[in-house]
Amino acid sequence: MKKTLLKLCALLITGMMYVMSYAQTYEVKGQVTDKTGNPLPGVNVVIKGTSLGTITDTEGHFRISSVSPSAVLVFSFVGMKTTEVTVGNQTEFNIVLEEELLGMEEVVVVGYGVQKKVNLTGSVASVNFSELSDQRPMNNVSSALAGLSTGVVVLQSNGNPGKDGATIYVRGLGTLNNNNPLVIIDGMEASLDAVNPNDIESISILKDAASAAIYGSRAANGVILVTTKKGKKDRMNVVYNGNFSFSSPTHLMEFVNDYATHMKLMNESARNIESTEPFTQATIDAWMNASKNPNALTSNGVPNRIAYPNTNWVKEIYQKNIVQEHMLSLDGGSDKSTYLLSFGYLDNPGLVDRTGIQRYNLRANLEANVNRWLTIGTRTWGFTQEKDLGNYETALEYLFQTTPGLVPKYNGKYGFPEAPGESAYANNIAAILNNTLGLNRTSYFNTTLYSNIKILKGLTWDFNFNYARQFDEG
Repeated sequence: MKKTLLKLCALLITGMMYVMSYAQTYEVKGQVTDKTGNPLPGVNVVIKGTSLGTITDTEGHFRISSVSPSAVLVFSFVGMKTTEVTVGNQTEFNIVLEEELLGMEEVVVVGYGVQKKVNLTGSVASVNFSELSDQRPMNNVSSALAGLSTGVVVLQSNGNPGKDGATIYVRGLGTLNNNNPLVIIDGMEASLDAVNPNDIESISILKDAASAAIYGSRAANGVILVTTKKGKKDRMNVVYNGNFSFSSPTHLMEFVNDYATHMKLMNESARNIESTEPFTQATIDAWMNASKNPNALTSNGVPNRIAYPNTNWVKEIYQKNIVQEHMLSLDGGSDKSTYLLSFGYLDNPGLVDRTGIQRYNLRANLEANVNRWLTIGTRTWGFTQEKDLGNYETALEYLFQTTPGLVPKYNGKYGFPEAPGESAYANNIAAILNNTLGLNRTSYFNTTLYSNIKILKGLTWDFNFNYARQFDEG
């Protein structure tokens, strides 16, 4: 009997140790450099088999939270060999990436069609965007280009869904007048973030002045050429991609949430400039006593936490949400024709209440060989989106213009400053965000009709007709 009990205890302890070791996670950090010791900014650092990761900053530093010892970190950068490192018990890494010789037989899209990279004399970078979109979720194309091409700087200054497109500098931060590059999608000018990332086959970036010979002065800051997917012959292919990601704010600012402490600091500030203290000691003591028993009722039957609030406005404003994205495509073809039909859906509630977006994308790429000398086709695509009108930027500003002594909402009513001496103009951020009602609905339609006529051997005539229209409501 004793042996049996000892075995059971040993098994229980072993199981507990296994669970503890399994649940253990770390925060890992480090720096990525080249073989000469120079830091590499924009390196993709991803946990293998997941979509979790980050990119290195301007000094090559990175930091990832909640990483298990069995995780494998994958470091990738254009022009460098991909490196994989097992975390183990290590929490700090110094990664050195080696240069990679690229295949010179690679075909890239340029202004006048396609060429082998070995034949190019200009500066052209090519990105296989189709593989990239399968590896990680992305809400817009411009931000996804970060770290994919040397010399291309991608800066994202806004996290507001629908307004989170990045600014791109093809020739670094010294780009002429800091203007964005010219974007050409399937031969026609369009917005980079208007196209569904899952519909893109490849992206070529023309960096040097040679692109001006094709596109004129519009190419002064570089050109981004986007090629969308087409149907493949002799097969029908149905593809569904679904992504669910957890959206959570990071690196939040810390504010004083205890109102008694806030009042003491305000009094100290007034004394420092030899001014009258705005709050009496009796008011401060009342808040301190109420905080000891927040659920007790006042003489008016109101809980102390409502009558004497200590509001954490950062937690009230920012929220954790599930972002979901779905894509369904059907493509196929024969010797005479090819087709690709795709549908996309994005639901991003946003990190701040009433700043979310819902978006639907449609695309139809059709092509038919009428005879041996005539090919016709169409590339028709568009989207419709609904954007909440809550102001993300205003919420950030009002964090500095409010007070913890103000309850966000109680019994369907927004709170006002409770303490004598508090400014009557202190902002209730919940009221400001939720009073902005309605939606902004945007619909975009773009279609290109084209034909290719083979006049003589080596001589063809291409005809393209494009029509684009955007409708805004709200």
